[in-house]
Amino acid sequence: MSATPADPSPAASSYRRGPHIVAVLVAMALFPLVFVGAGVTSKEVGLAYPDWPTSSGHLVNPPGWWQTEATRWEHGHRLLGWLVGMLATALAILSWPRGGVVRVLSLVTLGAIGIQGVLGGLRVIEISTTLAMVHGIWAHGCFCLASSAALVTSRSWHANRGRYDLSGGEILFRRLCLAGCVAIFLQLVLGAAQRHLASNGALIAHLLWAVAVTLLVGWIVIWVMGQHPGRDIVETLSWLLGGLMVVQLMLGGVAWVVTVAGGVRSSLLIWLIPSAHVAVGALLLGSCVLLTLCSYRMFRAVPLPLETCEPARVTP
Repeated sequence: MSATPADPSPAASSYRRGPHIVAVLVAMALFPLVFVGAGVTSKEVGLAYPDWPTSSGHLVNPPGWWQTEATRWEHGHRLLGWLVGMLATALAILSWPRGGVVRVLSLVTLGAIGIQGVLGGLRVIEISTTLAMVHGIWAHGCFCLASSAALVTSRSWHANRGRYDLSGGEILFRRLCLAGCVAIFLQLVLGAAQRHLASNGALIAHLLWAVAVTLLVGWIVIWVMGQHPGRDIVETLSWLLGGLMVVQLMLGGVAWVVTVAGGVRSSLLIWLIPSAHVAVGALLLGSCVLLTLCSYRMFRAVPLPLETCEPARVTP
């Protein structure tokens, strides 16, 4: 595989700092929102306020919401959701003049975040555990969309288009990345089913499927380390993916001890470790999604030389 110099002019000139900064802020705000949402589930305080979109009839500051743990976590979660929604709206406005993929992705991100808010509200109104599970799973998708928007608006995305020649092995890399995204997402679904529905079958499947996810992620990281000796965005993301996989496995093991095995009685760890496990899962999926996007962006097909395409001449 050979590297070609990045095109400095057209691609780099299409970079705009404003949309990129806002896209990064959306992704950064979504991560604590995922963590706090997981904490709401871990603490079982999702119905601290039985109404929506208001909290005890108040939109922003219900009296005494900070005084008790249940209302503090639930209303704090709602306030973070409002913040993310406003940032996503700003991203859509700033990205509209850009057109193309940036505009579409920003609008899809805003729409997904809006749906996420509605799912959270319906979960409260309908008192539905199933909707709570869907709400938690959808949050990971929102984080991936916001992270993708941050990537496609970045300077590196514009400057590294078609950086490497597509020699054949990269097709396998793309498929591995796609398979990794699907496997990680399925793992998150199984984990959500276990958390919200207390399903033993989902727990067993979650534990077993972790082996497949680990093997896929390991294969991806090893492939990149062997093919990319230079430090670029693909290698950086692969290192991040591998590191997050290690952290996630450790958190999963401790989460099993504190929630299923009952080996730890710490009230702090009982909610903190599972919530961190959910949040790191979002980072893991997001990293794999970004690596998948880069696998399509940075590799280009090189046409065969003209002489190799000509049919062989038969001499009489």
